[in-house]
Amino acid sequence: MRTAGIRAKGLTALRTGDFKGLSSLQTLVLTENGLKTLHLGVFERLPGLERLFIGRNHLTSLPDGVFDGLDSLQELHLHKNQLRTLPKGVFDGLDSLEYLRLNKNQLLALPEGVFDGLDSLQELHLHKNQLRTLPEDVFDGLDSLERLRLDGNQLESLPDGVFEGLSSLRGLFLNGNRLRTLPFFDGLDSLKGLFLNGNQLTALRAGDFAGLSSLRMLHLHDNQMTELQPGVFDGLSGLRTLTLGGNRLTALPEGIFDGMDGLELLGLDFNWLETLPDGVFKGLSSLQGLRLDGNQLTSLPDGVFDGLVSLGWLDLSHNHLAGAGAFGAGDATVLLEGQTVQ
Repeated sequence: MRTAGIRAKGLTALRTGDFKGLSSLQTLVLTENGLKTLHLGVFERLPGLERLFIGRNHLTSLPDGVFDGLDSLQELHLHKNQLRTLPKGVFDGLDSLEYLRLNKNQLLALPEGVFDGLDSLQELHLHKNQLRTLPEDVFDGLDSLERLRLDGNQLESLPDGVFEGLSSLRGLFLNGNRLRTLPFFDGLDSLKGLFLNGNQLTALRAGDFAGLSSLRMLHLHDNQMTELQPGVFDGLSGLRTLTLGGNRLTALPEGIFDGMDGLELLGLDFNWLETLPDGVFKGLSSLQGLRLDGNQLTSLPDGVFDGLVSLGWLDLSHNHLAGAGAFGAGDATVLLEGQTVQ
């Protein structure tokens, strides 16, 4: 037998010997039971197990060593339980693990070294827990990690260097936390997507994104930023999507988007912008969509959209622009819904 599954709402515990005689098992599905307890040794006779699904149960804790002997395990799904803590060595020996889901539990903290030795791990899902902080070295050694989800927690700050060494990381999800400042992102040479939306960021420092030369998507919408420092986006020449909507920006520095000649989507919607600098969009020849809706714009500089040769749509809805005539946006579709014409 290669695959086995159990679904019984009355199943509250698994004990040593429950899977006796199933040494060739590769996939074990235990989702959506009533499991509250896993006894030590319950998986010890499953040396060939590659995928273990224990999500959607009622586990509040895991015994240290419960996964001992699962040398072939590649996927471990523990999502949608009620886990509050993890023993430091609970994942020791899982050298082949590539995919770990711990999302939608009640984790308040992670012990130092809890992921030590998971050299093959490619995806780590920790979103929608109750994490408030992270140990500085918690991700050390995860050289193969490509996707890290920390969104939907209660993180207020992160230690500088917490992501250091994650050279394979392509997607970092920090959205929906309470971050007021950012850590250093040094060494994330492969990062393509950085999601910081829905936090409490009030300002960005020049150099916050230094070294992220591979970045393609940067989501900063729905924060509390009142200003952008000149040069904050320097070096992000490969950026394709930048969202800054839902902040409190009253002005944009001249040259803030310089060097972003590959940018395709720019969101500046629902800020407090009253005007735009001359030439603020100069050089954005690849821009296809521009959101300026929901601001306080009363006028636009002559030629502010000149050079946007790829622009397909421009949203100026819900502003206070004088007149509703041509805006110099070439062949782009101009959206003016809810416009207050003065």
